Amino acid sequence: MYKSRRSGTGKSWGGESGSAGARGKRGGDKKPGLTNDETNPLSLPVMGAVVTAIESHPKKPHMYRIVLMLELDEFATGNIASGEAGLEFAGANDQSDAEQLAIDWTDEVDSLIAGAQSARGAGEATLTVHEDTLVSWRLLKGRRLTAKEYETLKQDEQKEDAYRSALMMLERKARTTSELTKALKSKGYVPEVVEACLVRLRAGRMIDDTAYAKRFTEQRAVGQRKGRMLIRQELLQRGVGREDVDQAIGELDGEVEQESALAIARKRWPNIKGNDRERKQKLMAVLLRRGFPSGVVRMAVQQASAESEDSESESDYGEFDPYDTEYMED
Repeated sequence: MYKSRRSGTGKSWGGESGSAGARGKRGGDKKPGLTNDETNPLSLPVMGAVVTAIESHPKKPHMYRIVLMLELDEFATGNIASGEAGLEFAGANDQSDAEQLAIDWTDEVDSLIAGAQSARGAGEATLTVHEDTLVSWRLLKGRRLTAKEYETLKQDEQKEDAYRSALMMLERKARTTSELTKALKSKGYVPEVVEACLVRLRAGRMIDDTAYAKRFTEQRAVGQRKGRMLIRQELLQRGVGREDVDQAIGELDGEVEQESALAIARKRWPNIKGNDRERKQKLMAVLLRRGFPSGVVRMAVQQASAESEDSESESDYGEFDPYDTEYMED
């Protein structure tokens, strides 16, 4: 017995569960603008659109909301109905089932056509565009868009939305191209939109892996006292290209690295237990794990050890003060 698809499935006639977002995200989260289920519940082909209203966005400066009345192809409903009916009839096992299926399917088609008529009456879509797009497209009230222009305008909305999302992420902290790409894709933007966003950011020099690698290297070497080997590994993990990494590491001041290693050695040496050899080996292991080259490590350990011995010798000798008045001659 044929069972109506509209009962309890929670799916539209397009076969998709939930709403497909305006910018192509996966999942059922609410997306900017109206979803396909809201503007076109039957997924009918869009023949064109007409601008019915324009207003400035209340929360996004330089952005405007464009309300469009969609022109849907209602004749596609008959094609969908006939195609689906053919598949259902092919699955019937006997004549009686086919007859009952025809009766049920007639009711389904009637409901489908009624839904298409109501969808045409309420087929509005809202797009958010930048003021530059508003001017260049001359989006005035009454402006008619072809189907191709409507799709292009939707893509422009996605690109602008991705661009603004990227700017917000870059305001919080600097990111490499790879990190930003992963972040945008995780938000559901399609690869074409992500690439267009990256091109725009590079043109404005808002992302620059070469400059990022240099700043990162200096900050890690001075602020966190890390060696070049560990810094190299962290840059590669962040998706920076090897050429940019090599250039940044090559420009690292060797004296800065030596001073950082020595500062760590001086701080750690008094707390390391064991004989002199064991203490040196343990301290060398600490510095090597922080990414310092072996030559830098040996010099830092030797100097820290020598300074410690000198201070101990001075403390042993320090009971006698040749300038104490008790030992001064009259």
